[in-house]
Amino acid sequence: MEHSNIRGIWIVALAQVVPLLLFPWDLSVRSFVFIAVLILLAAFLGWALIQHKPWGRVLSIFVQGMNIIVRIITLWGNVYAPETGLRVGLLVTYILSIVASGFLLSYVDRSEMQLVFES
Repeated sequence: MEHSNIRGIWIVALAQVVPLLLFPWDLSVRSFVFIAVLILLAAFLGWALIQHKPWGRVLSIFVQGMNIIVRIITLWGNVYAPETGLRVGLLVTYILSIVASGFLLSYVDRSEMQLVFES
């Protein structure tokens, strides 16, 4: 049981950057800087999860939850414009990001994971 929890923590630590980066990025310096900041944030949170820091678990839950909330709030305003219509690429990345964040959030927020971080 403990071994599967440790492996799950590693998977979450490595995969939590994916929902944050799911976006059709343009090729600009500003985008690369923003991507680098998100990668650093995910690396920091991943390190905290691997080290079993309780605040790392809480911050990971917060970041993934905020990703879901922001994506839902901005979904309609970003994926549809009356003059251009539906932006399918953005819609697909939003949905994939929400699903991935929801999966990671549900795994980290389980009661047995809380016990791992409290021990």
